[in-house]
Amino acid sequence: MPDARKGRPRGGSERGRADMHLHTLYSDGTMEVQALLDHVEQRTDLDLVAITDHERIDGALRARELLDAGHYNFELVIGEEITTRRGHVLALFLTDRIPALRPLEETIERIHDQGGIAIAAHPLAPLIPSLGHRSLLRLHHDPDPRHQLDAIEMLNPSVAGRARRPHRAALNELMGLAAVGNSDAHVLEHVGTGWTWFAGASGDEYRAAVAGRSTEAQGEYWTHWHNVSVYGRQLVAKARHVRHTLRPTGEWR
Repeated sequence: MPDARKGRPRGGSERGRADMHLHTLYSDGTMEVQALLDHVEQRTDLDLVAITDHERIDGALRARELLDAGHYNFELVIGEEITTRRGHVLALFLTDRIPALRPLEETIERIHDQGGIAIAAHPLAPLIPSLGHRSLLRLHHDPDPRHQLDAIEMLNPSVAGRARRPHRAALNELMGLAAVGNSDAHVLEHVGTGWTWFAGASGDEYRAAVAGRSTEAQGEYWTHWHNVSVYGRQLVAKARHVRHTLRPTGEWR
């Protein structure tokens, strides 16, 4: 059984590392699923990762199949980055896809109905759909626990994540959500550049840390040049997708 599943962090630290915001070729990422799994195993010391493609979970389900058939020392969580009518929400520990463009409270309720965790992805970011100040406070004051977030992405190394960092910190002083860090990686070299420290190494222990508000966000911000490079590679990946749609050549994602 892999070490991470025995509760021993891979990196030799007393705490585990999780990167729960990754995109593959199944949405707007540039990473093949198999390549992503191999990269996490061979080039990182992450204990826990989640594939969170936009509006779909089939890439994450394919990754689960490959991981179960292989020899990997980390755990994988099925996730989805969901576009609500108020912005993006990360959903972790899903069993079924949740549809996009539904009301924010409904989306969070659906996540919780599956036993999942709901996280504000890159909140307050002005450049992409993100939960704003009013939406976050409305959820915070909602008396129905099914409508409340479990965590907030305090560190996201992308250009969206750089924006309004002090505002996020000040707002979470009021809300008191678990603070998590994620890479929001769309390319292999960005995997693990943002992460969450938590006690233990397994998915269940990550859940417990989020519930106990004992997580710590950490990471390294990307340069502007890296952001431009990623956008270019995303365009190439989209062109490849179009070619494959017109002339299918077997599995490629």
